[in-house]
Amino acid sequence: MIKHITSLFFLLLSLTTFAQYKPDIIVIGGSAAGTAVAIQAATSGVKALLIEPSDNLIGDAEPDMNIPSFDHGIWKTWRDAYKKAKDSTNTSPQLALEHIVKNTKKLQFLKGTPIQEIEQKNGGWIVKVFIDGKLEKIKCKVLVDATTNSKNSLLVKNNILKLDSLGKFEALVNYSKQQREQPYQQVQKLYKTSAAAGFGKDSSLHFIPLGVFIPKEVDNLLVVSMSCFKDLETEDLRNIALWTNMGQAAGALAAYGPFFNVSPKKASIRITQNEMIDYKSFLFPVLDVKGDDLAWYPIQKIIASGVLSFDFKTGKFNPDDEVLTKDIKDVMAQLYPRSRIWFIENKNINELSVENVISLLSFVSGRDPVSIQQEVETRWKAFYNFKAAYNKDKLVNKRELACLLDTSISPYNVNVDFAGFDLR
Repeated sequence: MIKHITSLFFLLLSLTTFAQYKPDIIVIGGSAAGTAVAIQAATSGVKALLIEPSDNLIGDAEPDMNIPSFDHGIWKTWRDAYKKAKDSTNTSPQLALEHIVKNTKKLQFLKGTPIQEIEQKNGGWIVKVFIDGKLEKIKCKVLVDATTNSKNSLLVKNNILKLDSLGKFEALVNYSKQQREQPYQQVQKLYKTSAAAGFGKDSSLHFIPLGVFIPKEVDNLLVVSMSCFKDLETEDLRNIALWTNMGQAAGALAAYGPFFNVSPKKASIRITQNEMIDYKSFLFPVLDVKGDDLAWYPIQKIIASGVLSFDFKTGKFNPDDEVLTKDIKDVMAQLYPRSRIWFIENKNINELSVENVISLLSFVSGRDPVSIQQEVETRWKAFYNFKAAYNKDKLVNKRELACLLDTSISPYNVNVDFAGFDLR
């Protein structure tokens, strides 16, 4: 009898210990990227567990936080928390980041906890670790591997994730130098799927498509490391803020699966991007528009839609440039087939005035042009904060058109697949 009671006691103890960790997502590796994955996933509403095999987040090197990318999103929260703590206590970026991790709801943290084994089971994962001297099996739906060097990952050692001779895996999409420098000339429009952006070696500008984090051959797995990038070297992406940004994007993508009960491979690009925007991140490294500008997010969205162009080499959107009809005709016709009739009927219009834009918005949306005109005029200064006075004959610039399109017909809301092709 005593033996049975004792056995029952240890069984209950085991179950209690196991029940301490019931995450939807497990993130392996407390790099800047891995930590950002865990924070964003938890912030997006799913239960996350961050496991760091060593005793320190992001290693021993202190990151340079005086760069533009640290003006947004999770990394801004991190920088501000560090600066505030630094003024009053003896701290470090690592400790400031750990404080954020420990105070993020729905996020649990195990540090100094090496992974013993990883197993795929029933579409999900089991991660085995020692906790208080006892081997524990922790289940999750989505696994995120942020091991800095993927060759050291148990996934690779167990042949679950296959790397080529250069240490790269086959992702859903390949972000190449050609995609980075000439995205409009490529068959795949990967720029439309960007959910992370930043500055790499020698201030090279990057947009990071969501599909690079998803291995083709393994389900419910995301990877955030250099193994994602077949055509890029470590030096091309040597910037901690960019990796934090990528981690935040992967965290939003990881959360999508458990939240909607689907594989991350079936995630909605726009919903994931909106999650980034909602948490003050950005999709493109626009340098000539300030992050606190009211036009900042409409411009981010209009670039993602493809309606207005962005110079990916220089980071210039040129918001004050006037817009010609030919600049938007083809993309608008693709997004809104009905607009083709408007462009045919107005084929003699070369430069778009405010009145022309109102007419186009009315034609596409089916709304009364008078009500749109009244709305635009009322919002011109009070809502949009445009510099120039309202005038129906004024030629619109890119900043103004981005805002007007975003609030009236939202071309960004047309979803795309991981290759950047429009879904209707």
